[in-house]
Parts: sequence; structure tokens; C-alpha cells
Amino acid sequence: MSVLTDTFRQLAQRRLLPFAILLVAALAAVPFLLAKDPEPAAAPPAPKPAAPMASAATGEPIVTLVADGERTERRRVLGARKNPFEPAPVKAVEPASTTATTRSAPQTSTSEPKPTGGAPVSSGPHVGVPSQPAPPLTEPPAPKRTYELYSLTVRFGDATSPTLPRMNLGRLKALPTVEEPILVYLGVTKDKKSAVFMVDSAVIAQGDGSCKPHPSNCETIHMQEGETEFFDVTDEKGNVTAQYQLDLVKIRQRATTSAAEARKARAKASVAGKLLLEARVSVEGPLRYRYDARTGTVQRLGDKVFEAKAAKFAKAAAAVE
Repeated sequence: MSVLTDTFRQLAQRRLLPFAILLVAALAAVPFLLAKDPEPAAAPPAPKPAAPMASAATGEPIVTLVADGERTERRRVLGARKNPFEPAPVKAVEPASTTATTRSAPQTSTSEPKPTGGAPVSSGPHVGVPSQPAPPLTEPPAPKRTYELYSLTVRFGDATSPTLPRMNLGRLKALPTVEEPILVYLGVTKDKKSAVFMVDSAVIAQGDGSCKPHPSNCETIHMQEGETEFFDVTDEKGNVTAQYQLDLVKIRQRATTSAAEARKARAKASVAGKLLLEARVSVEGPLRYRYDARTGTVQRLGDKVFEAKAAKFAKAAAAVE
């Protein structure tokens, strides 16, 4: 009892006795307050069950209610499971079509996923689509050039010129011009390796070509690919008035046209060249070569045939005199 007496005396001396009495009373009241049960809350009224839908034909309900105890299997939900915390996939954006001018594709961003409950879902970073540069403008390819069968690719011009113009030469074409011809292209030989030119009588030829029938009597000249020939034009006194150079680049042995067009090309010839050829024959007599339209080549006449034609020409010329 001395402990309780001493404690009571110390509280009284320090004027803490009222607080001690309140503390003891509160400690004594706590068990009584916790022992009381709270009044139960009133239960909300249960909703009235909806009447099941009945079939119009049989009168039986289409949907029936299932009691809680009758469910035996786990309910399955259509669709794949989805993680609500996984960001939505980014859809690939097709590049915008480009034209002659540069067009940049519109900037798009990924769609923000909708939260399905629980913690909010954070969207991924916005992904921009780089602009697609337009392709460089290119010129359309030039149309492929067509060549007649056995036409020639040559370089011809003044021998003193540093460069010679390149040209394509068809059958019976005259060089340099129809008004002042020194050469007329007759065609290719039977072996298709040589081109035959009729040479004017006032022209002296020298170079890689071969004069026929003889170098001293150059009625025609034969040239192959890669050969060069020089032609000196002389006047009545034998003075050289001009000099030309002819380079035979290529003999077109394959036509770039159809078979029907190739047949037409073999029969085709320059009208002006025909007139020049006829004028030459009427003055100096027949040539030793004739053109075969079936093969498109120039063939040499036999000696008997040529002599017969030469005799006929001489007889006709004597009758005119």
C-alpha cells in the first residue's frame, strides 16, 4: 500500500490528480464500448427478376434463369486474353506515293490504349514516319532506231575536216549530194562482207578499197568494215578540186524490222539514185554488177552476159551517131 500511497501523494502535490482520475475512467469505459454490437444495416430490396422471353412459335422461354448451384463449368469469354498493362501495338504506316514533286508522308502517332480497369495504362512514345523523297526525274529511253537490211553506217565528208559526220546510207544513195555525185552505193556482195560503190569517171580513188575491174579503170570500188578510202575530184584539165574521205563503219546484215518489212526494204531504192544509175549506163555502157532483189545483194555478171550487153550498147550507140 505504500506504493499506491506514495503515488497518490505525488500526483496531489503536482496537481495531476484530476488527469489521473480521467485516465482511469477512460480505461475502464473502453471494454464496455467494444462489447456492444453495431446495429445491422437494412438490406436493399432485391430487384424483381425479368420475365424470360418466350418464343413466338412454341410459347416456351428462350432464356431461362440458372440458379447459383446449377453452374458446373467455368464461364468462357470470347476473344483472346488481353493484358491491360501492355501498350497497344503500333500499326505500320504505308509510305505515301511519290510523284514528280517531293511529298512528305503525314506525321502519325500510335493510338492511345484505353484503360480497362485497375491502374491507368500509359501510352508508348509517339512514332513519326519519315518523309519519302521523290525519285529523281529520268528521261524516257530513246526509241530504238531501225535499220534497213544491208544499209551502211559510214563517216563521210571533206578530207581536210577534223571530224566527219556519221550517217546511215541506204541502197542507191549518192554522196556527197544528188546534184554533185561522186559515189552511188549499189549494195553488198554475195558474201555480205563488202559494200559496192559506183565511182564517177572524174574521180581518182586511193586507199584500202579495191577498184574493179582494174585500178586503172575504177568503175566500182569494194570496201569492207573498218576500211578508209580517199576520193580526189578532178576537173577537165586533171586538177584536183576537192578531196573526200569515206570510212565504212558497219554493214547492217540483220534488219531490225519484220520479215515483210525486210522484203520491202530489199526492193526499196533511192529514186534519185536510180536515175543516176540509168544516166551512167546510157552514157558509158552497162556495169558488171546487177542487183538481186530476192537476196538483197549485188552479183557480178558472167563474162558472156556482160559482153553481150556491151555489144548491144555499142550497136545502139553507133546507130544513134
